[in-house]
Amino acid sequence: MSRTWRRIILGLFIVAFVVGGVYLWRSGAVTPTTVAAWLESLGPAAPALFVAAFVAGAFIGLPGMAFVIGGRLAFGPYVGFAVGFGGGMLAVTLPFVVARRFRRAESSAWRPKQRHLRRMFDMLETHPFRAVVVLRLVVWFNAPLSYALAFTVLPLRTYVAACAVALAPVVTIAMVATGWFI
Repeated sequence: MSRTWRRIILGLFIVAFVVGGVYLWRSGAVTPTTVAAWLESLGPAAPALFVAAFVAGAFIGLPGMAFVIGGRLAFGPYVGFAVGFGGGMLAVTLPFVVARRFRRAESSAWRPKQRHLRRMFDMLETHPFRAVVVLRLVVWFNAPLSYALAFTVLPLRTYVAACAVALAPVVTIAMVATGWFI
């Protein structure tokens, strides 16, 4: 399939998604009241299902910040922070683990073409913790970054710790900022 056809198909999917969302909103099928009632019907399983949706969304490329804000709106500031941070950590760790598990032994590390990003990736060998913190502060919940970092020599423990340090203030700021607009 040519690149043009792939772009056309992607564009059609995006248009269908937006049209479907607008239709559901305008028809009244999805309103804050119906979403709250649905979450209430799930009971104590709602946060776990939300985290599972967060992780699944990360695998298909949905924006993680939307889940963080959605968690704050759905569950309040404290449980919202827990599901936002916990789901975010799982959403950046599982793609890393899966990519590392399925990579071939002879595969080489990915090297970016952009000069500044290449400098950050070169820093992974000398200062891995600092490099991951800076990368995660810039791109937050980006699964392709997790895949790219899985092809480096970065230890899993360092990756998880650096992601936790970088994502904690990001999720906290999202919780506070969302609270201002409620």
